[in-house]
Parts: sequence; structure tokens; C-alpha cells
Amino acid sequence: MRPSSRTAMDESLSALEELLDASPYTVAFTGAGVSEESGIPTFRGREGIWKEFPPALYGNLPGLALAFLARPRRVAALASGVLGTLLRAEPNPCHLALARLEMEGRLHAVITQNIDGLHQAAGSRRVIELHGNAFRLRCTRCGARVEVQRERALAVLEGLREAMTRRRLLEALRRYAEPCMRCGGRTRPDVVLFGEGLPAGELNQALEEAGRCRLMLVLGTSGVVYPAAMVPRLALETGARLVVVDPARTALSSRAHLHIPAPAGSFFAAWLEDR
Repeated sequence: MRPSSRTAMDESLSALEELLDASPYTVAFTGAGVSEESGIPTFRGREGIWKEFPPALYGNLPGLALAFLARPRRVAALASGVLGTLLRAEPNPCHLALARLEMEGRLHAVITQNIDGLHQAAGSRRVIELHGNAFRLRCTRCGARVEVQRERALAVLEGLREAMTRRRLLEALRRYAEPCMRCGGRTRPDVVLFGEGLPAGELNQALEEAGRCRLMLVLGTSGVVYPAAMVPRLALETGARLVVVDPARTALSSRAHLHIPAPAGSFFAAWLEDR
């Protein structure tokens, strides 16, 4: 079923409403496709970040340390590009629709693989971030977390854009990751890089929600990146229904109760208009 016509779209909207009404406990599982509709390129897509900055070097701490020494301008370009894109992004209709569903009491949690904070910006309160948040710092000594204010991020962005040497790059990075207010330890962006495990607390929460839900909305994700991909599969194994909203068929489409072949933002824009 392709919602290319108004009739097909109406059928998809009605089918989703029926499933939402019948479900006593619904959660959403979102991926990079949702953020892409807010102007944030996916990491693995044709225009993804890893095409220009190979993850073997730029996607892990040892590689970044080496690149900092050998290619500081490239590291500055990566950091400023990512930070600038995240700062420009705004919630799209998918984010807004999920926040509204939560407000109406029909959605109990959003489990996301995205690091942009757009679900919270849209108004969602119960957000489980499996891969962290780029606008949050974590102390490497005591584990304390602190939010990075937009004004500070904007100031750091300007510094990164002017960083032509290792010294200037280090100054900009230090302005972003200031020492921990609690213990004075080093801080780092609270995001998961290659070779790092998912935060145990968030993963356990996500698996608990997956085992409890009766309906899971799988939005803008291929469902193949582990261990996050365990979440929708656990929901299936415990008897939940899946609704997949994605332009392409994914690894989960064949097992979904309903697959809606449309971008999540576009589909939920129609859902919001229909309210």
C-alpha cells in the first residue's frame, strides 16, 4: 500500500488510528530517517557524514585522538559541521506528532537512536536516548551529566570554524567540554562512538518498554544496527504489533502489522492535519 494518493493516505491514517485506539501501551522507536527530515544528514546514507569522514578514523576516540594530532583542520571541520547542523535543526511533524500523542496519553515513551534532542524540543518528556545527546556532557570520572546551553554551543561553533591549528582546536573543544562541576574531572560529549557500549541504564529502560508495549511505532530506522535493533525485535517476541513508517522496506517490514511507505515527517504532517 503506497500512500501516493489521498485515498491511500487516508487508509493509512485510519489504520494507524485503529491500532492506537486498540493499544493499551504504545511506544515509538525512532532513527536517523526522522532527523534527516529536519535537515540532519544520516551517518550512513549517500550524503552521510561517514562518506567524507571515515568512521575508522573519525568515529572512535583513538582515531579522533590521532586525527587531532595529524589533521586538526579536518577534526575542526567535522566538529563544526556536525554542531552547526544540529543547532540549525528544528522539530518536524513526526517529532510534533509524537509529543502530541504523549500529551494525549496515547504514547508512553520515545526510544530514539538520535542524538539531536529534537524530541525534547518538540515537547516529548519521556525520551530514552540510546546513543546519547550531543548537547549533554558526561564526566569521565564520576559520570555526572550536564546539559550544554545553546548560547555556549553557538560560541564554541564560532571557535571551531576559526580553528586552523591544534592549539585553537583544543581551545574550542575545552570551551565545550569544561571540567565537571561536581568533581573537577574531564568531560566529553555524552554520545556513543564506535567501539563503545550503549549506556546500560537507557538500554535497560528501552528493553523494559519494548517488553511492556503492545504497539510499537518504528519510524525512520532500518532496524539493523545492533544492539539498538534488539528493541523492536523484543517487542515482536513479546507479542506487540509493529507499525513501520519508512519510504523503503526495512528489515522489520515483513514482520510488521502495518508498513506505511512514506517519510515519517510527511506522514505525520498529514496525521496532524487530520486532527
